[in-house]
Amino acid sequence: MIINVLGRGVTIYPAKGGYGKNGVHNEYDVIFTVITRLEIRKLNIEISKIDPKAFVVMSKINDTRGGMIKKRSIN
Repeated sequence: MIINVLGRGVTIYPAKGGYGKNGVHNEYDVIFTVITRLEIRKLNIEISKIDPKAFVVMSKINDTRGGMIKKRSIN
């Protein structure tokens, strides 16, 4: 969805939950992407359609170096 709808790249990290109910350690994919602040609403809407219980972490781009975010039209 991030690639096809928002036109942004992603990095996927395999992860394993460190604490789970009844000692179960679930495996997950952590999806990392960089978007503009104007795309946050669209991203959150699309995530809610896929998984309303998704855990989402956001951070300001000020702490990021390298690469470039190109302006794109928001649909």
